[in-house]
Amino acid sequence: MEGNNTIRPIQLGLIVFITQTGVGIVMLPATLAKEVGHDGWISVIITSIAVIILSALIMLLMKRYSDKGIYDINKLIYGKIIGLGFNILLVAYLLAATVAGASLFNIFIRITILQATPSWALAPVIILPSFYLVWQGLKSISRFLYLSMINYLIIPILIILLYDNFKGSFLLPLGEAGVLPMLYSVKSCFFAFIGFELIVFFYPWVSEKKKVFKWYILATIVSTFIFVSTVAATTAVFGENMVSLFSMPFFNLSRIYNAPILERVDLYLIAIWYIPMACSMRSYIFAAFDGLQKVFMIKKNRLSYFIFFASVLILSSIPKDINQIFMLIDIINYAGMFISFFLVLCLILSFIRKKGVKTR
Repeated sequence: MEGNNTIRPIQLGLIVFITQTGVGIVMLPATLAKEVGHDGWISVIITSIAVIILSALIMLLMKRYSDKGIYDINKLIYGKIIGLGFNILLVAYLLAATVAGASLFNIFIRITILQATPSWALAPVIILPSFYLVWQGLKSISRFLYLSMINYLIIPILIILLYDNFKGSFLLPLGEAGVLPMLYSVKSCFFAFIGFELIVFFYPWVSEKKKVFKWYILATIVSTFIFVSTVAATTAVFGENMVSLFSMPFFNLSRIYNAPILERVDLYLIAIWYIPMACSMRSYIFAAFDGLQKVFMIKKNRLSYFIFFASVLILSSIPKDINQIFMLIDIINYAGMFISFFLVLCLILSFIRKKGVKTR
């Protein structure tokens, strides 16, 4: 199964891009409207600059250790015992992100389409395809991403169709929120960009490592463009006050477009966007199970995978409404920020404790 996990740099870029945008695009406009009003798109640009800088530092860390992953790097820098402790925390983060993604995906379907279906019946059906692809390996996951990129055509098409509904005055004056609120909103924007940290878990599986950084940064730049376009479009159509009242402004965009033949265009958009959302969750499922194997020496077999699958299903059913899921996401958001700075600390310490560092 090792060969089934080998991917190319462009496929890693797709994983990062879809992991960031699949879920982040749905809620980000409402979150930013509450914090910085119509200047949310500016906050996205500020956050993207910070993420690109962090990404460059993380890539430098991985290059210094050649083909090693973060679990091996931690043991080299901190020693076996402390390194194991950090590795357990990383796996816990991946598991929490997996559970949160499954819960969010489940609640979105219940809110938008299958409102009367109980979660215990819905969750296994919607998560099963992801678990099947993860079992097949990272290569199968990344190949499916090529198909899911077609779904992103809905964004420019929707913006073009709604162009006559845009009100430029809703985006003015620029910078009205002020510098401090926009800097504070970086914390909220950061969740949308969560996914760039997956490089430390997937790096050992990537061939042609010299090209990884190019696709890694390109993925974040394209994600930024998608986020800016969506945040600006929703604000220009609805205005900041109305956007702040929506839980999923991205889906609300389609509801104002009249299509006599297709009628409920929003349902088509929601159904189309379920694929990128599932792909976003899939990346963390693979990283979590792969981490469990490496850190706890768990063999990959049907029994261990079934236990993992059942555990995610049970834990993802605990949150009963979207507010509880948002609370969990906030915790993961802070954890993701902590991990990013932890990786920068690892980079700094790698210049002091040089065991395992590539000499050339």
